[in-house]
Parts: sequence; C-alpha cells; structure tokens
Amino acid sequence: MAIRELTTIEVADVEVNDQYFVELRQLKKRTIYSAKQARDLANELIEAADRSDALIAEDAAASGIRMEHALLINDAGEVVL
Repeated sequence: MAIRELTTIEVADVEVNDQYFVELRQLKKRTIYSAKQARDLANELIEAADRSDALIAEDAAASGIRMEHALLINDAGEVVL
C-alpha cells in the first residue's frame, strides 16, 4: 500500500502595490525555474505591469493629468513633476 499526495507550493507571487509598483515575492532569494515556469512568471510580471500602467492612467485621468512622451501633463499643458 502506498499513500501519494500532490502538494502545490507557491514559490513566487506577483502583485501591484498601493504605490503602483510591481512586487515580486519569492520563497527564496535564488530560485531555479524550468523554462515554462520562467515564461509563466514573466507573463505574470508583464500582466502586473500592464495593470499598474492602467491604474496610473486611471488615477491621472481622475486628476486631469495625461501621459505624453513619458511626461505627466495637466489639462493646461503644463508638465507635472
């Protein structure tokens, strides 16, 4: 008789924080990933970056600010620092 159990361990977590930065948390400082795991993690990071960009754009639109050539510009055309 044998008892088998499949355990899933989360080795990395990606999320967007309150300051719109993408956070990556890993189980260890150095982790070895298979090619598929690395691609999946890269895709999660890209999706989080897209969410961050969308949240920044929503926040800027609510404040009357738009992004042009990596500069924040208000409705009066002034650069926001």
